Amino acid sequence: TAHLIDEEIRSVIDRNYERSERLLRENMDKLHLMAEALIKYETIDRFQIDDIMEGKVPRPPQSWGEAPPSGGAAGLGVKKTPKGKGTFGKVAEQY
Repeated sequence: TAHLIDEEIRSVIDRNYERSERLLRENMDKLHLMAEALIKYETIDRFQIDDIMEGKVPRPPQSWGEAPPSGGAAGLGVKKTPKGKGTFGKVAEQY
């Protein structure tokens, strides 16, 4: 019984691997558009995915161009504290 189960699982995995590989090959142009959008914008929204699925170059995401949050370490809104005075548990209160 275990052998039959293993064979069936192997069959399902192989069949779906081949299907996935075929879909990726058939849609290589969309895959490249998506990769380029991710490299350029670091995010993809649903409107960009719609553009990509239609074979178009994706527009910038709707949030593109908004100013990042200001202040603190790396713009994360984290307050610097004097040495020895940790902020553990207090950082979340800022949000």
